[in-house]
Amino acid sequence: MTGRIAAAAARIALGGGMLLRGLWERRRPSLLVLVVAIVPVASAAAGPIVADAASTALARAGVQEGTAPERRGWRLSSEGGQVAGSARELAASAPFLLPPIDGMEIVGPESRTGRLHPLIWQDGQCDHVELVAGRCPENAREIMVSEASRFRLGSAVRLTAITDASGRPAPLRVVGVYRPDPPGDPFWFGRNLFPQTAGFGQDRGDALFTVPATARETRTPGNVPWTSTAIVMIDPARFTAGGVAALEAAHALTRRLGPDNLIVVSQVPTLIAELRAQSGGVGVPSLLVIAQLVALGWLLLFLTVRDLVTARGPEIALARLRGHGRLRVWRFALAEPLILLAAAFAAGLALAERAAQFAADRVLPVPQPVALNGAAVLAGAAVPLGGLVAAAIAARNMAVRPITEEWRRTPRSRARGWVIDAVVLAVTGIGLVELLGGGAITQTSGQRASSLAVPGLLAVAAALLACRAVPFLARRLFGLTRRAGGVAAFLALRQVGRGPATAGSVIVLATAFGMASFSAAAAAVVDANHERVARAHNGADAVLTVNPDSVDGAAGLAAAVARADPSGRGAAPVLAVPGPPKMIATDPERFARVANWDPAWADRPLAELAARLRAEPAPRITFTGDRIRLRMRPVRVPRNWRAQLHLDLRVPGEPKGVSLPLGSPDRPVAEWGLPRRCHVETCELRGIRGDVSIVALGGDTEREVVLRILATGLEVRQGGRWRALDAGFTDPARWRGTVAPGERGLTLLLAAYGGLRAEPAVYPDPVPVLANGPLTKDFLPGLDQAYLAKGRPVAQTAALPGHDEVGTVVDLKVADAVALSVDPRVSFEVWVAPGHLAAVRAGLAAQGIATGEPRRVADLVTGYRTQAPGLALMLLPPATIAAAALALGRAVLALYTAARRRRYELSALDAAGVRTRSLRAALLLEQLITLVAGTVAGVLAGTVAARLALPYIPEFARPPVTPPLLFDPPPAPLAAVVGAALLAALLAATVTAEILLRGIRVERLRQAPA
Repeated sequence: MTGRIAAAAARIALGGGMLLRGLWERRRPSLLVLVVAIVPVASAAAGPIVADAASTALARAGVQEGTAPERRGWRLSSEGGQVAGSARELAASAPFLLPPIDGMEIVGPESRTGRLHPLIWQDGQCDHVELVAGRCPENAREIMVSEASRFRLGSAVRLTAITDASGRPAPLRVVGVYRPDPPGDPFWFGRNLFPQTAGFGQDRGDALFTVPATARETRTPGNVPWTSTAIVMIDPARFTAGGVAALEAAHALTRRLGPDNLIVVSQVPTLIAELRAQSGGVGVPSLLVIAQLVALGWLLLFLTVRDLVTARGPEIALARLRGHGRLRVWRFALAEPLILLAAAFAAGLALAERAAQFAADRVLPVPQPVALNGAAVLAGAAVPLGGLVAAAIAARNMAVRPITEEWRRTPRSRARGWVIDAVVLAVTGIGLVELLGGGAITQTSGQRASSLAVPGLLAVAAALLACRAVPFLARRLFGLTRRAGGVAAFLALRQVGRGPATAGSVIVLATAFGMASFSAAAAAVVDANHERVARAHNGADAVLTVNPDSVDGAAGLAAAVARADPSGRGAAPVLAVPGPPKMIATDPERFARVANWDPAWADRPLAELAARLRAEPAPRITFTGDRIRLRMRPVRVPRNWRAQLHLDLRVPGEPKGVSLPLGSPDRPVAEWGLPRRCHVETCELRGIRGDVSIVALGGDTEREVVLRILATGLEVRQGGRWRALDAGFTDPARWRGTVAPGERGLTLLLAAYGGLRAEPAVYPDPVPVLANGPLTKDFLPGLDQAYLAKGRPVAQTAALPGHDEVGTVVDLKVADAVALSVDPRVSFEVWVAPGHLAAVRAGLAAQGIATGEPRRVADLVTGYRTQAPGLALMLLPPATIAAAALALGRAVLALYTAARRRRYELSALDAAGVRTRSLRAALLLEQLITLVAGTVAGVLAGTVAARLALPYIPEFARPPVTPPLLFDPPPAPLAAVVGAALLAALLAATVTAEILLRGIRVERLRQAPA
């Protein structure tokens, strides 16, 4: 028994030693197999790792700091009910949810000023404000107040919503003074609790912070209950792409929670929809890219391992002569390839993890550690299957092939069948028709990730056609080389036409370089489109956002920018108004000097187009005072009418303006008190309006009646004195509507049907605008979103700075003259030209205007690249370029191996008197024809694939409406690929030819055939 074990061990050791000796003797082809296997394994395995990390990074970016708190959680509230239990049930429903933040609150006016203050307790509140004086409240009826409230430390504050046992407002003792942290803290869930500190709390005060004991030891009038609150937030550090389903389940749970009057505030459904779109944008493109890399790895390994097994043909034949069974012959033939493939698989996975970490640290929006996953292992394992299949096929051929065939100096050539090629070409054609002619353009965006399969299909088709065309064309030139061209062309063309290495080398090169050239073209086109869209959407080199409360409306912003940039060349005031259509209101001259502009967007320079917007408004009728009156000549009002005149005013702080009823026009003076804001701030007359109601039928109502009311003057009282306003009643250019200005005054035409509408003509009607597409609405949104004025395009452009959709650009002065106010959704911005950012920010800061971090073009480009489509396309270029380099090396080695088998033939030619120079030229020409043909075929296929597929491949998470994207591959990247490939081919062919020439010796003819 012991002897048998020892004998088995000896056989194993002997077999292992022979195996290692064989690997060493064939170290060059073995090393090539190892390298050729490692790179595709690493590329294929890195894809799922990066895709998984990208999905998680995109998911965490959606809930990270800086996004709206409403998108990152839920706020539960119930008046009189308890929500703490429901909040804990919600927090326990998913592992990435943080513990609830409990709270309670009540709102009531302060007894002296009447200003509303929320009285709040929120667990952890003192950690989210800056304590200026005193301490945090600890006992019942203790509060902490803000600096802006002007309540003194130790004083008592009384809210009418909190009473003591006697029913009087309970005194709340101030024990601390706080200063709010900068806005945006998610702890407050996006709520505006500090209006006084922000400077716009005339009727609302900052929050007063207390403790829960205050609610227990006080009462509320009418038993008005406190509101119980709880906030549940998502922890970005624990959230992954796989958590979307759990997030959906958690949000669905909020619909079943109690109490009955539970109110849930959240924008989590919007976050879920975006995460779903992002995950799909990474998964499908990544799968297609990885599949093509795996297929390319299969092809490389199939041919390379086949060559390795074929090189062992004589040894396999000797094993068969010694009587080994078929199983042992197969094991002998497959041992070396299996060891190499196993080693390559392990090394490739290790390399994939490191490469994925390198990529994740540099391109993901939220860098994070990566790790191997099941998909990566499967993708990496799929690559060696090509080598295993090749080894099995080659071993089978060796096992059944006649032994005498192994010692032939020139193996019999066998014609390749057309069946496989025809099937592959047919499948390729059907796939291209489906992707580009059918399914790919069925969506409204015209984009579909499946178009990423186009380069692989075209590369394979081009490779099959090229491997057929090159030998065919070489054979057609046989006759010509018999008459001319010399020995070199004669020998080279015959080797190309009949050589066994030509077809495989051309297939590998064409496929690899087809993918590489496509990836280079795609990367260049996508980068250019990202830059083009970012420049257009950002509007300028840098954009500063200004708090509207720090400037006095549109005019105040324009004045502040003028002071910060006296030259007029470094900055422009911009009010961005959401549409539709979106509207940019700006100073035309400054806009033309600062905005990003592409001459391809229009046939005129931007300065010329912007000059068409300039329309100086007429003098506006503004005033400050406490009463206003209209003087007119009274008219007789029909007995069955009730006529009423109104003055429409623009009042600061009033989003829709104010209408003052002046009464009937049958009096010489119509007078009314002005709103309180007009006593100290500037108001503006925006129109005189009249209406008629019929109180009895018959009489004058049976025919059209128009009252002609002559307005002779407009006066305002300020400080107890009346003064006349320059209303321009006698100037026809200053009024429009149902009016007739004349020498005596302004005639107001009040009709029984239609009423009266007279407006000061302080802005052109329609308003001149620049538009980048057809306007779907007749009226512009205006700064107040009131849609009061029509727009008249003075020029149509393909795109406009600051627009990501169809929109307009208008003169800021005109837009301000049209609007009654500024809508809260309007963004106050300062656009800054290159090189002026520091000076403009300093100029604004000197006026007390704070600005946030600038939004730059580069920031948008980075954002586009880190969206799902950009992250998926990122996998393609490095892997395909590495595969192209491997394909070139594999082709050179295959040609070298084939030429080595002909050393006897080359030595005979040398002995027959053929010059070394001719042999060198023949070897060089043979290799160059094969290498250049495969490279050129691949580059052409990649270029065609880029032109066909790029318009359909997603480049943005949301396809931009404007500016138009360009898809023509730039020549520079393709020229770089072609130049590098041809240079490498020339160097490789030259070196290989020289190495082969050194092995040509006449003495080889005396050696016995081996």
